[in-house]
Amino acid sequence: MPYINPNHRGLAYGDGYMQGDGQLGQVVRIVGDDLFAVNTDPTIKSFGILIKDYKNGEMPGIYCMGGVYETDAFEGTVNPGDDLKVSATGVLTSGIQSGEEVIARAVSVSGGTLKFRLVI
Repeated sequence: MPYINPNHRGLAYGDGYMQGDGQLGQVVRIVGDDLFAVNTDPTIKSFGILIKDYKNGEMPGIYCMGGVYETDAFEGTVNPGDDLKVSATGVLTSGIQSGEEVIARAVSVSGGTLKFRLVI
């Protein structure tokens, strides 16, 4: 089961609703007035990262406004210092290309756990 651990948390937003389901560690974007959806496009601005799993219509908890976190919900090869973007499945990954939004910066990767600093 994936997890996300706030080591030094930023703001945890909890006002608005999900459009569609979202899973812990997925990145969300704003899609309407107080309406969020999982972001799977690295060229679209993201709002934050889901604190746990949420169903369509539920009010989500979203880590945003910085902080340092640990998670096992990421994809690909990530190295310390890498800028991170959202993947096609909505989780963090490395490999920033021109026009893509930086969401976080990797601090360390060890034993399947990514420690990162959220920059959104």
